[in-house]
Amino acid sequence: MTSPIESSTPLDQAVEEYLDWQALDKGRSPNTVRAYKQDLTIFLTYAADVGVTRLDGVDRELLRAFQSDLARGPDRSTPLAAPTRHRRLVALRSFLRFCAREEWTPGDLGVTIDLPKLPRRLPKPLQDDELARVTADAAEDVELNPAGLRDRALVAFLISTGCRISEALALNRADWSRHTVIVRGKGDVDRSVVITDRACAEVDRYLTARTDEGPALFVSYSPGRIGRRLSVRGAEALCERLGTRDRVTKLHPHRFRHTAGTIVQEELGDPRLTADYLGHHGLGSVAGYTEVSRTRRAEASEALRRRGM
Repeated sequence: MTSPIESSTPLDQAVEEYLDWQALDKGRSPNTVRAYKQDLTIFLTYAADVGVTRLDGVDRELLRAFQSDLARGPDRSTPLAAPTRHRRLVALRSFLRFCAREEWTPGDLGVTIDLPKLPRRLPKPLQDDELARVTADAAEDVELNPAGLRDRALVAFLISTGCRISEALALNRADWSRHTVIVRGKGDVDRSVVITDRACAEVDRYLTARTDEGPALFVSYSPGRIGRRLSVRGAEALCERLGTRDRVTKLHPHRFRHTAGTIVQEELGDPRLTADYLGHHGLGSVAGYTEVSRTRRAEASEALRRRGM
């Protein structure tokens, strides 16, 4: 339950009430709440700059001006990317809808916010020759290099499971189980992912070679961080190195997820299975369908195996 609040309450206090509601009542993850806070702080700063510091000062004119300011971008000459504007306005609209529901405002001011149309984002999988180079058998010197074994294990794991990099890096050694692993995805929803034989072998070889006692499944080998959990930025740097080595431009952890999804879709032609395999939830294209069976998930894993993964 949120605490009583009046329309003359400081705007930042109303935002804090909203964030508490997201965390406690809606059960949003800390990362989600943090993202809402960052986006709403931008609105609070804008409102304060024009003299609006209380909830009753928020009106249609302020919201229209804020949308226009976002569209012009921070330097007033380079438009802000549509996905960034969309995210910030979605956070603001959600906050205003919450204020209306709590009867802090006369009505839902969020209906006056127009969301920018987002360009269609297509997957960017690795081409067959690129995939072959990235997953080629390691040289003898790499086999003796813990960081090289870690790189191969992470790449194999991402392609096998289609996991988001944040899901993979959150895993601990205690979570590792051959063939099936439970990962926590968006919205703190757990799902089971299937591990191919090749990915199992790569991860097992990497774990056998480790000498540290860190709990994380994938660890850093950077000076001063050896044995500590590999960060997302560390994984991105890892991919940049692999991309340079294997002549793959713009290699990013998410491209392995796109590659896994593309292989499953090409091999089986079942969008419902592909969405389930990647851990998508609430997509219009899969709404109303029954839950995909474990047998079909095994088929997705077999499709990856046939492609040498």
